[in-house]
Amino acid sequence: MSHVQHTANALYRVLAGEDVPEAQIERASAWVQGLDTPLDHRSFMNYVRTLQGATLPASSPLAALVPHWREAWCERDGFSEADAEAFLRDYLTHLDPNLLFRAPITAGYALWNTPSLERGFAYGSHSEQAWSLLYCDRGGARLRAGGRDLAIEPGQVLLAAPGALYTLQALPEHADWGYHWVVFHAHPRWRDWLDWPHFSGQISHLRLSASAEPAITTAFSELQDCLRSGRKLAGELSHNLLEQLILRCRASLPPNSRPRLDPRIQRARDFIDAHYSENFQIQEVARAANISASRLASLFRTQCGQTVLAYRDELRMAQAAHLLRNSSLGIAAVGAAVGYPDPAFFSRTFSRHVGVTPRDYQKQG
Repeated sequence: MSHVQHTANALYRVLAGEDVPEAQIERASAWVQGLDTPLDHRSFMNYVRTLQGATLPASSPLAALVPHWREAWCERDGFSEADAEAFLRDYLTHLDPNLLFRAPITAGYALWNTPSLERGFAYGSHSEQAWSLLYCDRGGARLRAGGRDLAIEPGQVLLAAPGALYTLQALPEHADWGYHWVVFHAHPRWRDWLDWPHFSGQISHLRLSASAEPAITTAFSELQDCLRSGRKLAGELSHNLLEQLILRCRASLPPNSRPRLDPRIQRARDFIDAHYSENFQIQEVARAANISASRLASLFRTQCGQTVLAYRDELRMAQAAHLLRNSSLGIAAVGAAVGYPDPAFFSRTFSRHVGVTPRDYQKQG
């Protein structure tokens, strides 16, 4: 039996809910490492272990694979060579990044080459708890969120809050993009430390000084080693190492770079959060916040890094992305549900914000 067949058989059995020996998963991981995927060995192993301990929701991209491939599966011999290759293409196309969010802390290192990034990768987090922290140490990529572009290059740290929606694409001047990453559930006392300058409503970023980069690289490496070790108290130690990493990043921000949110702006955001699918006017938001419309517009942009309506549109796009991949609604119905009764205008707005059309985003899921 070929390596391809061993790999396909092991991953199919995991999806089917069978108990697969660690050695077989290790062998499957070795095959995956020879391909162009953003998962390193440890990340892939964690991913498969998460699958083993979970019941896949119907909305998961992987949920349809078992019934789809059941006829090709032979209980005694598994997949044929041709079916194994086809199954693995299907499996890798439907990798489900949201499964990473089930663990309190997951970390790894990813390396994308330019051809992969040229195809683009649209990502929407539907977790209400998981934050993502990315530190670029090689090459670069272009992030699009909230209708704006941000170049991510070595020394840049990206923080994505729960519910973030963004697209990653290649930067022509770079052959690849490498980055350390960690996905985590934030302890309540960390919230102030995660208050960074906003690029968009759910995306924050900072650029490290050259002197700070070695310490951040070491912190990521120590965290990944700890999670990989499986030793006693690894959970408690990884929590401590993540806290140190967050603090080191927060300490790299210039003084007064992120003033505390004005209570009136918080009231404005609360109003928008509750009414984002409605076609309200800025004057209605101002009344809810007890501030003049002109002062609201100026202060909101200063403190949030975007306009009132841009913030509303970002919430609409995040909900639209969720519905496109997790409901049976058509594209026009999704648009109407988030405040765009005109399907053509919804498609144009979604494409401008996310970087791909609603149909393409739906297909990527």
